[in-house]
Amino acid sequence: MEYSVLFVDDDKSILKSIRRELMDADFETSFVESGEEALKFLQDNKVDIIVSDMMMPNMDGSELLKRVKGLYPDVVKVVLSGYADQKMIFKLINSNLAKAFINKPWKENELTETIHDIIEINEKLNNVDIKEMINSSNKLPTLSTIHTEISLLIEDESSEVDDIIKLINTDQVIASKILRVVNSAFYGVKTASIKTAVLNLGLTYLKAIIITSQVFDLSNDFYENLLWKHSSLTNKLTISIYEYIYKKKIPDIYATAGLLHDIGKVVLFKIFEGKYNKALLIKEDNPEIILSISEKNTFNFSHEEIGSILLNYWDLPASIVEVALNHHNPEKSSKQFKDIVCVVHLADYYSWKNLNTNFRAEVKEEAFNYLEVTENEINEFLKNKIFEV
Repeated sequence: MEYSVLFVDDDKSILKSIRRELMDADFETSFVESGEEALKFLQDNKVDIIVSDMMMPNMDGSELLKRVKGLYPDVVKVVLSGYADQKMIFKLINSNLAKAFINKPWKENELTETIHDIIEINEKLNNVDIKEMINSSNKLPTLSTIHTEISLLIEDESSEVDDIIKLINTDQVIASKILRVVNSAFYGVKTASIKTAVLNLGLTYLKAIIITSQVFDLSNDFYENLLWKHSSLTNKLTISIYEYIYKKKIPDIYATAGLLHDIGKVVLFKIFEGKYNKALLIKEDNPEIILSISEKNTFNFSHEEIGSILLNYWDLPASIVEVALNHHNPEKSSKQFKDIVCVVHLADYYSWKNLNTNFRAEVKEEAFNYLEVTENEINEFLKNKIFEV
C-alpha cells in the first residue's frame, strides 16, 4: 500500500524545502498553503497522513487538526512547528489531536524517518483480525461517556476544573471507582473527595484512572490483582526513573504510560477468561518462556498487539499506544517516543523484580544505552526506594 502524505504550511519556502527533501520518497506527497486548502484537498483526495504547520493565518494548525479529526478520523495527524511551540504541541498530542510532531528546522533525513516511523506503527495498529475480534467481543469494557466528555472539557480552554468535578459527581458509580483506585496504596492519596483527588493527581492522570477503574475490575482473581499491582507499580517506577534520568518532571503525555502498558493482558483475561489464566500459570512455572511468544502460539497475537490496538481504538495519545506496543522491544520504537518506551521497559522489569514473581521480562541493554545510564546506576538509585504493593 502506498501512503499519501499532505503537507500544509503558509510559508512557500518551507514547502519548497520539504518537496526537495522528499523528492525520492517512497510515499506520495502533496502540498497546500492553508487550512482551507487542506480541507478542500481532503474532500477530493485520499490522504493517510497530514502534516500541518501551527502558525497560519485565518485557520491555524490546531483548528485544522480538530476539523480533520472530526471529518476524517482515520487520517494520522502530525504537527510541524518551531521549538517555541513545545507546550502547545504536547497539549495537542495529549488530547490526541496529533500523533507526532516534527520540529522546524528539522535535521537531515528527520522528515523521512518520522514519516516512515508513523507508517510502520500505523500498519501494526491496523491488524484486521484483531480489530474484528475487538469489535465483535461483548466481553470488553467500554469507556464511559464521562471519559469522552472529560476529554472534550480538557481540550476546551474555557472550561474549569470544577466543571470536570461536577461532571464526575453526576455518576456515582464512576466516582466511587475513581476513589477506590486513588485510595489504593499506589497513589499516596487518602480522600473521599473527588475534588481532592483531581487536584492531587491532575487531569491527565484522571483520564487514565477512569480507564483503569473500568478496565481493571479489581476482582479477587489472583492474576488480575497481581497485574493491577504490577501496572500501578510500573507507573510509579516510570515516573521515578524518568525524573532521575532527565532531572525534570515527567511530561503529562508520559505520566500514565506505565499504568496502561499491560492493558493487553487485561483484554486477554476478559475475552479468553480461564484460557489466559492457564497461559500465565505455564509462564509462572517456566520462567524461561517468553510470554509474548506463548501468547502468539495460543491466540495468534500478543498482549502488546491487542493492547496497543485497543488503546488506539479508544483514541489514547500516541505515546501511550506506542508504549503498549513496544515496551518489551524498545529497539523497535519510533524515535519520537523512544525515551518513554525505554523508561517503561526498565520500569516493567524492576516492577516484576520487586513483586518477586517469575513473570519478570528480559531487560535489554539497548534501553540503558539509549537513556545513557548503566544498570548499576539504576540499581543504586532504586536500592533505597520503598514502593508499596
